[in-house]
Amino acid sequence: MKTSFKHLLLFVLLLILAFACKDDPSVTPPTEAELRTEILTAGNGTWNIPASDGVLLGEGVNTIDIGELFQNFSITFTTTGYTTTGTTPVWARSGTWSFVDNSGTKFRRNDNIEVTIVDISANTVKLTLQWNETTYEDGRNKSLAGLHTFTFNK
Repeated sequence: MKTSFKHLLLFVLLLILAFACKDDPSVTPPTEAELRTEILTAGNGTWNIPASDGVLLGEGVNTIDIGELFQNFSITFTTTGYTTTGTTPVWARSGTWSFVDNSGTKFRRNDNIEVTIVDISANTVKLTLQWNETTYEDGRNKSLAGLHTFTFNK
């Protein structure tokens, strides 16, 4: 009888352990947008343009490097906003942003410009946006209309 009681007790303990180890259904995994927000804001949230091919204008064979228009450009993301430094023809000095949906592939700035996240990792993020204005200052182009591709590094 003692053996059956021990077996029953062992069985009950194993059942309790099995149920205790199951995932808690009230805990939901983070969305892709939440994961990407963590990457964008990691550390101090600052991303810098590399020396070459950091800012491209156009697509395919018509792509040109326009990094010279973005001297010392960097962007710092918080969970709902951003600030920029350096020359920023198509980004405001500061603004807000939010993901369009939980897929985390696009976010909208407060100026209603939609930005696509083409690629993202802990050390690099590639963003594209369509800029529809061309401005000129002192005889030099300061911004050009078209598809802009930004590659930032940590």
